[in-house]
Amino acid sequence: MKELKSAALFAGLLALACSQSGKTSGAGPGASGGAAAGAAPTASAGAIAAAAGADASGGAGTATGGVAPSSGSAGGVGQSAGPVVPMAPASCPTLADGTLTVLGQEVRIWTGPAGKLGPLVFYWHGTGSVAAEAQLGLGAALTEIQASGGVVASFSTTTAKGTTTGNKVWYTGDFEMADIVLACAVQQGLVDARQVFTAGCSAGGLQAGAMVYGRSSYLAAAMPNSGGIVGKPMLQDAAHVPALITTHGGPDDFVVISFAESSAKLDADIRAKGGFVVNCNHGAGHCESPPDVIAAQWQFLKAHPFGVVPEPYGAGLPTGFPSVCQVVP
Repeated sequence: MKELKSAALFAGLLALACSQSGKTSGAGPGASGGAAAGAAPTASAGAIAAAAGADASGGAGTATGGVAPSSGSAGGVGQSAGPVVPMAPASCPTLADGTLTVLGQEVRIWTGPAGKLGPLVFYWHGTGSVAAEAQLGLGAALTEIQASGGVVASFSTTTAKGTTTGNKVWYTGDFEMADIVLACAVQQGLVDARQVFTAGCSAGGLQAGAMVYGRSSYLAAAMPNSGGIVGKPMLQDAAHVPALITTHGGPDDFVVISFAESSAKLDADIRAKGGFVVNCNHGAGHCESPPDVIAAQWQFLKAHPFGVVPEPYGAGLPTGFPSVCQVVP
């Protein structure tokens, strides 16, 4: 998963993103069909501001109330109040294997047999990469998700709305695409709303890290690969802190920024907010997480549906977990 990248350009754009934390840009090309047009009631402006690190006290997180626990919920332990699922647009695209268009952008969908409630994973690719990167980034988990009847939605291009989460590959406004996919997947009986996760590599790993904050009202857990955060985002819903398992390549995981450090920044902040965090330093370089670590990340996500209590890994990591993974104290 080597990226096509310009270090100088990435550095300049990253500095711009950090200096403009909390500011927003205009809608980017191809961003038709957004909330301003009234076609798809999704997350509010307040929620987007929260994801960008601005004061979001005036806005509700999403457009609808919470959903009741579904019969397909993962785990066998107790769970708290349910996630808040966004309102579906007036006309939902049918979620099926292939590519569909959401807010003017292509989204690659993998899904399995109908009639089964499975997990939903949002995947964000790295700079210069493509949506098919999800097949490498998720490994065998993608096939498992399909077999379970769930959905993987991998985004191709940005709406360029909101604030960039790294180097202008992804923006906080792109979470509105995720809102629509989730709402339509629930409407079409494809996913268990308590099993909504995110993943990504490099610029996509930074986007996945930002989504932990920007969609904490429905995101159960996240598995960024060479990701983290570069700004100071705020939780959309402070009452719920998603679980987190990060992975990076140690000191050699450096592309303009240290992804070991950006991962540690995300880990420390989510832990300080009360979230459960595991970090895996595989030492193999940028976006080179080995299959056993990817598998462990997916195992972690499955064990952490929305609001699960008590903490499934409270007594320690499961037997057989890679030794490079450690609970963040």
